[in-house]
Amino acid sequence: MPQTIGLNTRKPVEIGAPDLAAELAERFINVLAEKSWAERLDVLMELHDQLRDDIENFAMFCEVFPMFIGKLVEQLGGGVINSQEQAHVYANSAVAGHRQAAGDWFRANAA
Repeated sequence: MPQTIGLNTRKPVEIGAPDLAAELAERFINVLAEKSWAERLDVLMELHDQLRDDIENFAMFCEVFPMFIGKLVEQLGGGVINSQEQAHVYANSAVAGHRQAAGDWFRANAA
C-alpha cells in the first residue's frame, strides 16, 4: 500500500515502500557514513521511532524500515560484522544475507 508523503516536493505524493526506502537511504547515508557502528545504531534507533510516528500505516512502516536498513548497509559497503552494534543493524535488514550474517555473528559471539 503506497504511503502519502511529501519528500522533496511541494505537494504530497503516493510512494511505494521500495521508493520510500531508497529515498530515506539517500537522505541519511552521508550522516551515517562517517560514524562508528555504535553511533549508527543510536541514530537508526532514533530514526526507527521517528519513522514509526511519521508513517501512519503500520504495515507500510514494517515494510519500509527493513528495506531502508538493507539499502544503508549496502551503501555503507556491507562487509564482515565486527561488533555487536553492527550485527544489530544487519539483523534489521530486509536482505536475507545481512540477517544471516548477523545471526552467525551472534551465535559465534554468544556470552
